[in-house]
Amino acid sequence: MLLLNTSFGKYASMPMGWVFMFLLVVLEAFIMSKALKKQRGYDFGVMASTAVSNVVSGALGAYISKLIDHGWMLVVWFPWVSSIEVDTVDTETLFSFVLYFVAAFLGTVFVEIIINGVLIRRYSFKDVMKSTIVANVISYMIGCLALYTYSFLFYD
Repeated sequence: MLLLNTSFGKYASMPMGWVFMFLLVVLEAFIMSKALKKQRGYDFGVMASTAVSNVVSGALGAYISKLIDHGWMLVVWFPWVSSIEVDTVDTETLFSFVLYFVAAFLGTVFVEIIINGVLIRRYSFKDVMKSTIVANVISYMIGCLALYTYSFLFYD
């Protein structure tokens, strides 16, 4: 469990990080499909498009992060850092982290809305946009709860 007290930049390059990211993409794909189809079953075209948009947004986020801060907080789906890197008692550091987190989330959602809007033509752009936002909020909440719980509560 010591690996969970490290930044996502290191964690993402390990098998456990890839499994975690894969599970979040699958979760988001299911949510998108269910939100758009609204009936029984799933739309596998929507699920595939959602997976593509997640991979593109993750790659773009990682590239932008490397340009901006040399990859210190590797943005894949969320900027995961540990208590070693962010002192939650220092309000200035915490504010910077929260600002970065919000920017990463909004950037991810923006990229995914555009890609999903282009790839998913069977539904209205408005419906695709709403579903993308809902899927990202849910996947961010679950992912962050899992990772930040380990990073800040159990390893200080």
